[in-house]
Amino acid sequence: MGNVVNLKNKETCIICEKTTTVGIHICNQLICENCQNELIETDVNDDRYKFFIEKLGKLSVKIKEPKIAGKC
Repeated sequence: MGNVVNLKNKETCIICEKTTTVGIHICNQLICENCQNELIETDVNDDRYKFFIEKLGKLSVKIKEPKIAGKC
């Protein structure tokens, strides 16, 4: 999978809460490469799967208002 590398700023993973520069963004929030791989490999009957679902349920969707020319 194509991961995003953010060389300027470290961000906090929404699942493990560790800071990193590598991972994927969902709704402008980072999931680190390690959590991404673990999530993909976790069976739905595994206790860890419920943990991931709970963490992903906390994703906040931020709707950005369109910019209007001439307004700041």
